[in-house]
Amino acid sequence: MSAAGENSYQPRPIRFLGIEAVAGWRIKCYGISARSRQPDGEVIDAAVTQAVSVVSATGTDSEVHGVGFVVAHETSEHCLTQVHWWERSATLVQRRFSSTRDSAHTFREVRSQTMGSVWDLAVVAYERGAWVRHVLANSAGPDLAAYLDDGFSGLV
Repeated sequence: MSAAGENSYQPRPIRFLGIEAVAGWRIKCYGISARSRQPDGEVIDAAVTQAVSVVSATGTDSEVHGVGFVVAHETSEHCLTQVHWWERSATLVQRRFSSTRDSAHTFREVRSQTMGSVWDLAVVAYERGAWVRHVLANSAGPDLAAYLDDGFSGLV
């Protein structure tokens, strides 16, 4: 028995694009593209704008650290934006959005049980490791600056 699309996997480049600081938040930005080395600038800008809107509405308090990450993923069919942020000590919250390739700024929230693609999950796995290394298991205490400086780029 073979899975649908089993032979269609192609590695995609993941790029750590830097940190966006706004409204008391620091957001690590990532880009993934099925078409080139990184998503189009308009796709990245739209994803960051969406992330800022989402986390700004969340606010910050003693249970929200004011840090997270956004993934702008340009697939062959559409654009996906995943906004993630850390709450409490070890909880990652996620909201997902989709737009057409022709209208990268017009998002609809994705309300399905889907967590993400194998490429998106590579970023989540890396970010989980960085959170554990720099915040949860750091013998010197939580170091959010080190967590923010720790970004991944590679082909997965």
